[in-house]
Amino acid sequence: MLLCQRNLLERPVLFFSSYFKKHQKAYYQALQDYHDGKPWSWLEFFLDAVIDTANDSIQICKEITKLREDDMAKFQVLAKRESESGVAIIRKLYAQPIIRTRTIMEWTGFTRTGSQKLIDRFVNLEILEPKNEKETYDRSYIYRTYLSIFTNTKS
Repeated sequence: MLLCQRNLLERPVLFFSSYFKKHQKAYYQALQDYHDGKPWSWLEFFLDAVIDTANDSIQICKEITKLREDDMAKFQVLAKRESESGVAIIRKLYAQPIIRTRTIMEWTGFTRTGSQKLIDRFVNLEILEPKNEKETYDRSYIYRTYLSIFTNTKS
C-alpha cells in the first residue's frame, strides 16, 4: 500500500489474506504474541508472508508473460487486419477475461456478426472457450487459461 501511495505501483500486488488463511493458527499466535509484548513474533510471521506472497506474485507474472507471448504468437500467422484486431482484444482480456459478443462490439465497433467471428477465431485458437455449454443465446466466453494462473498458485 505504501508503494501505491508513493506512485511506485499502480495497484497493490501482494495479497496476504490467502497466506494468513493458510497459516491461520500461526497468524493468531503471532497476533497474540504481539499483544503479549512480543512484537518480533508478529514481524517474523509477517515477513514470511511477504516473502511467500512475493514469490507467488513473481511466478504469476512469469506465467502471464509466457501466456501472453504464446497467445500473441497465434496471431502472427493471420492476415494484418485479423492480427491487429486480435492483439487489441487480447490486451483487453487481461482486464476482463469473461466476455460476450456485445463486449467485443463495444471494444471494436464491429457488428454482432463481426464480433462473433472474432470470438470464434479466439475459440479456434484455444484462447477463449464457452463459459457454459448450456447457454445458447448471448453466450459468455472465458479466458480460462489466464484465470487458471491465479488459482494454481500454492498460496
